[in-house]
Amino acid sequence: MSLNAGYNLVTDRIEDTKEELPALAFFRRLATDGSLPPRLTVTGLEDLLHETDEDELNEGVRELRDVLRESGSFRGPKAVQFVFDGDLVDDDVFTVRIERGGDAVYLPVGNLFVEEPRVVGPGHAVARK
Repeated sequence: MSLNAGYNLVTDRIEDTKEELPALAFFRRLATDGSLPPRLTVTGLEDLLHETDEDELNEGVRELRDVLRESGSFRGPKAVQFVFDGDLVDDDVFTVRIERGGDAVYLPVGNLFVEEPRVVGPGHAVARK
């Protein structure tokens, strides 16, 4: 299996990319210069979202979505791999289910994208801007 063009949401790495960034560094980079290599791995998005106050989570996701939309990050064919330590859940809202402190937490990662992520295989979904 290989990465698809767009944002790949995966529970296991699909590809070893030359560059890897933690989620916060990825969004900061997009917000400042907007450039990305052709293939990139992003880790820790579930931790970044989980650490957000529960009453501010939806607003935080909206702000991150705006960074993705305004960056122009997909000029040309690119593939970003978001690696999650959890399970992808394709429900009314596409989420990632993580375990923290023995409790299941559902993070609305599907809201980061204009189009709902599309499941392409076990533990692998793809979203476009």
